Amino acid sequence: MDSHSSISRFQKSEDVYRASMRWGEWHNVFQLMKDKPDTDIHSSKLKPVSETYLNHLETIKVKHIEVLSSGINDKEGTGESRLKIEYRFDNSAKINSIRQTVFWWYDEASNHWFTNSPLPEEFDLPKSRTIKLSPKSR
Repeated sequence: MDSHSSISRFQKSEDVYRASMRWGEWHNVFQLMKDKPDTDIHSSKLKPVSETYLNHLETIKVKHIEVLSSGINDKEGTGESRLKIEYRFDNSAKINSIRQTVFWWYDEASNHWFTNSPLPEEFDLPKSRTIKLSPKSR
């Protein structure tokens, strides 16, 4: 297989995505994440990456990542990877298991594959909780 073919580049992008996630190299993961040129800003699923979010991702340890299925439509320049991800947070011994579908698109200008799929929701920052205290009773 030609190393410059879109199929081999797709496989390489998948490998880099999985390896980077597995080893916590989040900057590499985000380099593969890009909206298609025709995506409306308001419909984008990708959000700008903040330092707070990157610090949070450092608390996630991916223990195992497995490709369940993978394929491309070379004519349309699209691809899909279905992954099983096992991870835990630094402060927990519990291993969580999730499935993620990653959608890919091919950029002919740069000859690279990108994903416009955000990281799994389960990786998001925890929502802060407001604790309502009852008034003092006398």
